[in-house]
Amino acid sequence: MSSNRKRESKTTEIRVAGVNEKQSCVVGSFFNGLQIPSSTEFDLYQHKKRTGDFILHGENDKLIYEGEDQNGSASSNNDYIVAVYDPINKSVDLFKSPYVNGKVISRAKRTYKGPAVKQVGTRNVDQRNALGEAFGTKKAKSAIANVEKNRIDADKLQDVESDIIDSLAKTTQALPTRQEIDTGITQDRPTPVANVDATNVEDIYPIHNIIPKREWSFLRVGPILEASGDDSVKLELLPYGKSNYVQQHLNKIISTGSTEKLQLLYYASLLFGVYEHRRVKDKESLLTRLENKPSEILIDGVLERFTIARTTQYGKSKDRSFIIDPNHEDKLLCYLLAIIFHLDNFMVELSPLANELNMKPTRLVSLMKALGAVVKSSTVAQAEAFGIPKAAASTYKVATLKVPFKLPEMSRRVRKSGR
Repeated sequence: MSSNRKRESKTTEIRVAGVNEKQSCVVGSFFNGLQIPSSTEFDLYQHKKRTGDFILHGENDKLIYEGEDQNGSASSNNDYIVAVYDPINKSVDLFKSPYVNGKVISRAKRTYKGPAVKQVGTRNVDQRNALGEAFGTKKAKSAIANVEKNRIDADKLQDVESDIIDSLAKTTQALPTRQEIDTGITQDRPTPVANVDATNVEDIYPIHNIIPKREWSFLRVGPILEASGDDSVKLELLPYGKSNYVQQHLNKIISTGSTEKLQLLYYASLLFGVYEHRRVKDKESLLTRLENKPSEILIDGVLERFTIARTTQYGKSKDRSFIIDPNHEDKLLCYLLAIIFHLDNFMVELSPLANELNMKPTRLVSLMKALGAVVKSSTVAQAEAFGIPKAAASTYKVATLKVPFKLPEMSRRVRKSGR
């Protein structure tokens, strides 16, 4: 083979298959030596109205790539033609491609160009307002402005803070303490002072919480124990012997020989008599109705606890005028019922008492509950003990005091005057 043989030509004819005038891609130019990881994704954005304006954006974990078509026209002289080669058909497709000048930004040091919304140490409400002022509608911006106008500056109130505290202290210094409130509630109760920690039912309402010790010494029942003759003689020695309850219990108590219970019955007789003559207006009239049987010391104690002195009246203590208002009437009855509990071993029939006191059973039940008693229908055994038919047991009410004892809550109500 001759060494001077003419070289074979490597020129290949390539056919242009087509030219695409529509922008389908861009040519991005970054600095020399730049290597972009294959995992980086790019997005190309085009202006809706200006068809020649393009923005190129891509990013990975560390870098951000941004490019912008600075020419603003698809027919710029800087535009490129990108050829896509088809090796099978030996042809190329040409695509007109605008030139995009790019830059690389570190994610850690990028600068935010938008409004200063996120601020360190700023409350969420302030950041939200900043967003509203930057991007909100006119209505939203107006609402934010109105809130700011009406906001109270707490810093300006620091000067008057001490004045407010002093004013509150001065205003509240006359208010009662918790102990004073509890004491007032106890005094307002119509019942004797109760021992809520009592372990024996006898100690719930101690006798001297019902009858003061000074008055107890004037409950002289010796003549009753020494009296001979029929019951009427003994009843005459009591302040009010017309009470059915007193008549039914007198001989039973005398037979037990208990001086203490006889003293309790004597005081119960006195309260029955005061209740019966509760419409009298002065001490002398009350003593006259009771035939001057009880000691004046006992009458003074009753008037002190269960009546209201009429301050418009003047005169000697024997002429003292008073009234028994509904609240003090309830108090008198509660003290009487507390004595009756002691006399009846803390189980009391309601129907006979309601009849004697001439009051509705519902009112008597309310007074019993104010004392902390449990009111229920009698059992069959209780009905037999009381001498009532078994068939009537379910409607026959009985009040009982029990331990552990719970003091009932005070309820403020207006009691009707009717009985």
